[in-house]
Amino acid sequence: MQRELALKTGLICLIALLLLIPLNIISGKISERKSYLQQAETSIAKSWTSAQQLMTPFLVQPYEIKRAIHSGDTTTDVIVVEENLFIPLDEVNVSVDINTSLRHKGIYSVPVYDATVAINGKLTPGTLNKRREEAENQHGFFRFLKPHITIYVSDARGITGKPTLSWKGDNLQVSPGSGIQGPASGLQAAIEIPNEIYKPLELNLAFQLRGMSSLQIIPASTNTEITMQSNWPHPEFIGAFLPLEHGISKNGFSAQWRINEFSSDISKKLEQCSKGRCSFITELKTGTHFYQSVDIYLQTERAVKYGILFIAISFAAFFLFEIIRGAPIHPIQYTFVGLALAIFYLLLVSLSEHLSFLMAYAISTVSCLFLLTAYLGKVLTSYKASALFSFSLGALYGVLYIIIQMEDFALLMGALMLFAILALLMMSTRNINWYTISRKP
Repeated sequence: MQRELALKTGLICLIALLLLIPLNIISGKISERKSYLQQAETSIAKSWTSAQQLMTPFLVQPYEIKRAIHSGDTTTDVIVVEENLFIPLDEVNVSVDINTSLRHKGIYSVPVYDATVAINGKLTPGTLNKRREEAENQHGFFRFLKPHITIYVSDARGITGKPTLSWKGDNLQVSPGSGIQGPASGLQAAIEIPNEIYKPLELNLAFQLRGMSSLQIIPASTNTEITMQSNWPHPEFIGAFLPLEHGISKNGFSAQWRINEFSSDISKKLEQCSKGRCSFITELKTGTHFYQSVDIYLQTERAVKYGILFIAISFAAFFLFEIIRGAPIHPIQYTFVGLALAIFYLLLVSLSEHLSFLMAYAISTVSCLFLLTAYLGKVLTSYKASALFSFSLGALYGVLYIIIQMEDFALLMGALMLFAILALLMMSTRNINWYTISRKP
């Protein structure tokens, strides 16, 4: 009898392991549908705009240097080389007001936004004169050329309307393109620098910017303060710096960053950028990803991870029913029940693409529980027992729904549920003497 019990146990475990195959197939299907969502994002980005990166304005001071060309000990020619001096503003305040909405591609939706950007900056005479003197002291310095203010925007298609820029209170003509190598897209405006400067030079810039999925600011000033607010209720703060202050509610969020030269080392990074190595400064990007909180594919992936647990619990319950009541259950019947539990996840992902996740989850749960109740009524020779089993399984599905809705406590709740189920199984079978079990005739 013990040998028969061991064989039956081994066969049940084998069936449970084989049911991992359909679960993995369903998991692969979820990943496939998720990749379609990414393709939809790419498609929308082509016609809308992609995720945006915006660098705060700084001053570009071109200058010329005379260099002698030598052949041996003889100077054969003198050439004039143009170089750029990147001068960060002393203070920059960036205010971004973001209005988000959803764009649809087939059955998929992607968050996009229209942002109102206002930038106020200040450059002190001491900073400007010091940096220009450094250039003048270089060997072979010839002359300064006309400077300009530059602003980098990663996807210039997102600049809507006509940007306005004032320098020292005067409105300037804004031209497309950043005017520098590397991060070339954006805006620029030629400026005049007086010979004598007695007070800080002020800059004011305003424009509309649209993008998709995320917005990040690259601080290119000595002291940068960024204020961002939006109607999107699920922000994910990303990048090199986290906000010092933030507030999140169902109506949106607000956040504030303060970044200084000690944390950004901006002067050195701008110097590297002036020589064509701008990747160091773009690493400072910081901002917000418009996160779709617990999207349907992430929720379904979380649910599938508990699939083998539900199958194991169901098989354990059937096995105990066999042992205690002596009612044999055929391995084929175990397999059908396992497949019914696995098909739940395929129903869930397919329905959730067209209905709300809660509605899809409810329909999938009720459908599978109804099927199991009708089938197990004959298998267990008792509709009361099958209804009790389905009710218990429904309670587990309810707990699972709560777990997969959670973001920060999903692992903790899942671990507590596993512990509770294991404790229940251990306590309910602690009086069984497994060495004296015999099947009832």
